[in-house]
Amino acid sequence: MAKDFDLAAVKADIEASPFDWTAGETALTRMTEAERDHRLGVPLPSKAEVARLEKAGAKIERAALAASADDGVALPAAFNLNNVGGVSYVAGVRNQLGCGSCVAFGSVAALEGTARWTRRMPNLDVDLSEAHLFYGWGASVGRTCDNGWFPEPALGFCTNRGVTFENEWPYSDGNSNGRSLPASWESHRAKSVGVVTLTNNVAGIKQHLNDYGPVAACFIVYADFFAYRGGVYRRTSNDQRGGHCVAIVGYDDAQSAWICKNSWGTGFGEGGFFRIGYGQCGIETWQVVGVRGVNLRTWTGNKAVVGLYASGHDRNAWAYLADHGWLRIGGTTQVAHTTMLTQVAASKTRNRPVNTYCDDGLVTTLYAL
Repeated sequence: MAKDFDLAAVKADIEASPFDWTAGETALTRMTEAERDHRLGVPLPSKAEVARLEKAGAKIERAALAASADDGVALPAAFNLNNVGGVSYVAGVRNQLGCGSCVAFGSVAALEGTARWTRRMPNLDVDLSEAHLFYGWGASVGRTCDNGWFPEPALGFCTNRGVTFENEWPYSDGNSNGRSLPASWESHRAKSVGVVTLTNNVAGIKQHLNDYGPVAACFIVYADFFAYRGGVYRRTSNDQRGGHCVAIVGYDDAQSAWICKNSWGTGFGEGGFFRIGYGQCGIETWQVVGVRGVNLRTWTGNKAVVGLYASGHDRNAWAYLADHGWLRIGGTTQVAHTTMLTQVAASKTRNRPVNTYCDDGLVTTLYAL
């Protein structure tokens, strides 16, 4: 364990507090202070702004707001996209390594989870490129591993320009693999729609989680957080280390806590996730952003045809593909449409897969296998 991290002091502070989260040695506590700080990536605001965020958070904590929508429709007291009836709609935990690129990971997690939840497709093949978002779009506006970014402009790029898939531009620490954006990336990309700011809106965050999916959220990291092993985190330290962006994937009113997906690998916290108390560290009051949908342009890969619907007119035919849901069968002419429909129907009858190229839910190319 690095000498500059006093784990015994953190444990003593928790013991002396009314809190009951668990601290212990982690990969982060074994790092140097500089290495730990590079696992963050949201620039801290001014001291006055930090004080405002903390004051607003304290008000939220005291209120312990009940889960209720703005329109008065009651929400469940607990909801977790990582465990909806035993099924997870959250993509696997990743690791930003030694680059302050957390905003890319929090934003991509929001997109991937939204794509899955809005389609009710937990196995949807959507693995987006944090490298494109950070080393591509972020770099274009001067963002680096050293100065970080914010989720609102990051998701703006995802909406206006789009982000490609991981296999097109795999992530590496500081882009050490030397990869760059392929010229054909726009044929394999995702675009977010309906970006919504939910800062200072606890009920709105809960409603969004239930209706659309995860949200990207920033919070202030205090030194004790690096030792988090489990439980509901509430800070005992006054040592501010920087800002961090994660994805909120759920909540639990009984514990007065948010459930978050981190980007420090599965060895941190609760399998890469953590719980943090309402009102803590600016988690709701700094910057919280979500999207209402994600359009995908990609090949589906070889998938079974599970369902088929055709109305018999106006080229209105749909195929339900495994792990992708209902997709509309396109075709620039009636002949092309009929040909694809015939191929899909035959594949379903013969229990053979198809590989389709889809543009925002519309099948434009199809291969029967």
